[in-house]
Amino acid sequence: MKRMQNNHNPLHPPTHKRKPDTNCDTRFEDLAELLPQIVFELDEDLRFTFFNWSAIDIIGHAYDEQAEDRAGIFDIVCEPDREKVRSFFTRIQQDVTSGHIECCITAHDGRKIPAIIYASPIIGEKRIAGVHGVIVDISEQARLEKALALTNQKLNMMNSVTRHDVLNSITGVLGLCDMLAATTTDRDAKELAAGIRDQVVRIKDQILFTKDYQSVGVKAPQWQGLCQCVRDAAAAVGRESIHIHLPANDARIYADPLFGRVFYNLIDNSIRHGGPVRNIAVETETVPDGSLIIRYRDDGCGIPPHEKQKIFEQGYGKNTGFGLFFIREVLAITGLAIRETGEVGKGVVFEITVPKETWRVPG
Repeated sequence: MKRMQNNHNPLHPPTHKRKPDTNCDTRFEDLAELLPQIVFELDEDLRFTFFNWSAIDIIGHAYDEQAEDRAGIFDIVCEPDREKVRSFFTRIQQDVTSGHIECCITAHDGRKIPAIIYASPIIGEKRIAGVHGVIVDISEQARLEKALALTNQKLNMMNSVTRHDVLNSITGVLGLCDMLAATTTDRDAKELAAGIRDQVVRIKDQILFTKDYQSVGVKAPQWQGLCQCVRDAAAAVGRESIHIHLPANDARIYADPLFGRVFYNLIDNSIRHGGPVRNIAVETETVPDGSLIIRYRDDGCGIPPHEKQKIFEQGYGKNTGFGLFFIREVLAITGLAIRETGEVGKGVVFEITVPKETWRVPG
């Protein structure tokens, strides 16, 4: 296979390329040359013994058969990322496992290229002979993510300004309704003013909801402790007369950063609509398919069967009608689902199903 000479290459490329001994080796090299990603092999000291032509296209490095030294993987990894990449390859070799890591690599002209390195060990007869893998350029993905983040930032700023102006106008209308009710003795006029005020308050609640809803899905999901989320939610609601019972076994849930608001809204819902609620319990159960069921219970009045599906619809409910709708949207970000399974007169039972890949035991 023809090699490219590059006397200006700041790296010292490999002095040799692994010679194909079998048809399998030849097929591997032919396939590697067709791929748009960097395909590489390293020896046990993490120095290159092979990389394909895409390395030339992506980072500008080529083979120099006359070079005395051989380049290593750390010669193309940006300085701030070298330590974590070193730890990654150490784990690959020691644990004999595959894995991937996101880092930044550098081209011969100094460009920084965001990339993901996928690697696995080369297993020899008596030892790990090296590492092979693929380096994927994710520059376009990083650019799109940055553009999306900027777009979201601008939209959120516009929404915030608009919401502020609308709320100011609403405050003015509410003030006029109060003035009208105070300056007239006509019963019909007072009832009309009260009706107008109720509708404006409803509009205000809807506008305020957009402040919370625009934050759903904006930040990346993260691992969160279930018990801590429930504790924080209970503290924020602030009803000391209600006893909160935590699950016997804690769990970490991969969810939107607003996951704690799920339990805040559930507790608030129990207080507002559950009647004389005294006890709230959160329980967990692992089911055969590996999913985790989180059950939220209270000892209130419960929900009639014909309302069990409607309560999650936008605008349905006795107050703003957004609490349970908001909960469902937050949970859906990482594939969590919620339903109500309680009985009227025995309190609510909300079951949150957490797929097996989105929960784990603390440790």
